[in-house]
Amino acid sequence: MTRQRAIKTALTVILCIMGFGFASLIYVSYQEYVNPKHVYGDWIEIGAPNYNTEVLTLNEVGFFRNHRLITTHFEFDGKRVHIKTGDGKAVYQIAGTFESPQLKRLVPNSPTQIFIKKGYESTVDMEGGGGVAKNRRAALADHFSGKK
Repeated sequence: MTRQRAIKTALTVILCIMGFGFASLIYVSYQEYVNPKHVYGDWIEIGAPNYNTEVLTLNEVGFFRNHRLITTHFEFDGKRVHIKTGDGKAVYQIAGTFESPQLKRLVPNSPTQIFIKKGYESTVDMEGGGGVAKNRRAALADHFSGKK
């Protein structure tokens, strides 16, 4: 009887250790996934004219727009960056690829803004921005010409 009890106890301990190890692995992986260091750096607006290009900076200090501190706190959930300011809430979503990391502004949704991480500008057409600048010009032209 004592041998069977010892085997059951050993198996129970081994299963508990394996369960704890697996849970720890999941926790550490999730913490790495939501680590804001993945969005740290300078993000340059795509499709805006050179004289009006916004540069966003996210780092351990906070969120900067055009080198001006906007807020000292932002949240990153692994897919989206949430920023609360006196003007309201802004949400940016990770877009693009590993070779061309981008942020797309979701809130407010107008005008559309897409940013590329500094150092990856050569992977996109900075002037055309995938039609963002063209869409802005077309919308303005339609507005002032009275077309709908």
